[in-house]
Amino acid sequence: MSQIHHLTKEGKAKLEEELRQLKEEKLPAVLKKLKAAIEQWDLSENAEYEQAMEEKAMIESRINELEEFLKNVKIIESANVDEVGYGNTVVVLRDWKEETYEIVGSGEVDIFSNKISLESPLGKAIEWKKVWDKVIVDSPKWEYEVEIIKIS
Repeated sequence: MSQIHHLTKEGKAKLEEELRQLKEEKLPAVLKKLKAAIEQWDLSENAEYEQAMEEKAMIESRINELEEFLKNVKIIESANVDEVGYGNTVVVLRDWKEETYEIVGSGEVDIFSNKISLESPLGKAIEWKKVWDKVIVDSPKWEYEVEIIKIS
């Protein structure tokens, strides 16, 4: 059985748009480059041909990856604000500093925007917890404690 991937409606739409662009824009463009390179005849020393083939392979690989991923998507419905789960924004206190995280599906993780999944060390630690719960986060490098101060 395939793994279920949790996504918000927006996250699914973003991946579907990426897939559409790959199929309808990027792949046809690289196929056009490939055709032009093939028309130059000598493919043995044709850098444009090699580059186009590599680009085509990368695009096709990403298309396959997205299609497989999207086959097993479960949309995250409205979040419960009593317990931490998918779709919540959570404020935690760590070392006397507030940190805000959005809980998203695995296909939407962006650590630079503080979008984490429940599969992350912090996500695992705070899942199903409530405001004022203190938890120990077991990260790959060290353990640390956080206190949940807001769920929305």
